[in-house]
Amino acid sequence: MKRFALCAVSLLFVLVGYSQTRFKLSSAFHSRLSVTKTDRIVGALDRLLFSIGAGKIDTTLLEPENIEFHYNFFRDLQGIENKDTVAGYFYPQLINLYPLTETQSMLTLVFSKGDDLGRIYNFLVREKEGHLFFASPLYYNTRFWKTKTVGTIRYFFPDSVNMQRAELFDRKNKTIARKLALPLRHWDVYLCQNFQEALNIQGCVYEYSRNGVVNSGYIVDPCTLFACMHDEDFSHDILHIYAAGIRGNQRNRIAECGLAYYWGNAYYTTPNAKSPALEELLPAFQKYIDEHKGAQLLSLFEKNPDVLAEYGYPKPIEVNKIIAALICREIERQKGEKGIIELLKCGRGNNNFFRVVEQLIGLNRENFDSELRRLVSCQ
Repeated sequence: MKRFALCAVSLLFVLVGYSQTRFKLSSAFHSRLSVTKTDRIVGALDRLLFSIGAGKIDTTLLEPENIEFHYNFFRDLQGIENKDTVAGYFYPQLINLYPLTETQSMLTLVFSKGDDLGRIYNFLVREKEGHLFFASPLYYNTRFWKTKTVGTIRYFFPDSVNMQRAELFDRKNKTIARKLALPLRHWDVYLCQNFQEALNIQGCVYEYSRNGVVNSGYIVDPCTLFACMHDEDFSHDILHIYAAGIRGNQRNRIAECGLAYYWGNAYYTTPNAKSPALEELLPAFQKYIDEHKGAQLLSLFEKNPDVLAEYGYPKPIEVNKIIAALICREIERQKGEKGIIELLKCGRGNNNFFRVVEQLIGLNRENFDSELRRLVSCQ
């Protein structure tokens, strides 16, 4: 204990020498490493956080193995001190540093302001040939997980893989790339039980803006996916990734999500832990229409109420995305993949969506209800 106290006191003096220190040491900080090594890690961490804040990450401080993943992991931490629109609200504290092996250590940073807890992160630190490298602890945390490659998909998992879903995802991945005439991509998929586990294995122990979120997945460029509720089929989100190669930054959300529902799935899982495809959702939508003869379908599309909850598909599964998927299906039927690509390029907002949809298949706001009822009946 005396050694820990001396280490902490020494480090407090060391940090005084940093004119632009990005964090402070917690009063309860202890390190089981030597004072010299702890001092080096503290200095390197300060440089890393400074470079992240400046928007120019010092890549010489990043783990060289799988550096693209680590670069994007740390890039996403830019603005980590902010709370909503308030810049620099949270202040980081180093609260823990301990060895894992002779060359690896784990540190813990807390971002807080008074009693307001913002974020808690773990970073891995590795020493090699006198140099220190920082990394997400993802690979360390999953070092005992199993792996299974299914075509273009490499799965990482602690228990088992549903091969039927895995093979379905591989087929969809190949189909989406082919239809959009884009290079086929390969993916690494971590089968997490929920969104909190997806964050935790990457090193995010707590995130105030994501507190309590369960039914969601996560993406780290360029090819790492964290499955939504252990669902092997992540085709909804890879559609968005592929589509970005066509529409650039001008994303039409309803068009793209509709296509993701059509070619992929609804993303969010149902109680059986699998994301429903359009073929599963359409009977529920048809039943709603049959039981609500006076329903205004254009209003459903534009206001997106939670009307399918009573049929087993509550939000976040969205009725307007089902409607958009039907429209995408009709565009593909009439105009093929070229029509789909034209829709993806339509620009932002519903007005641009309707402009291109009318050009492609004649559907507009005036004939929306009658045309959509026809499309539903053609399922």
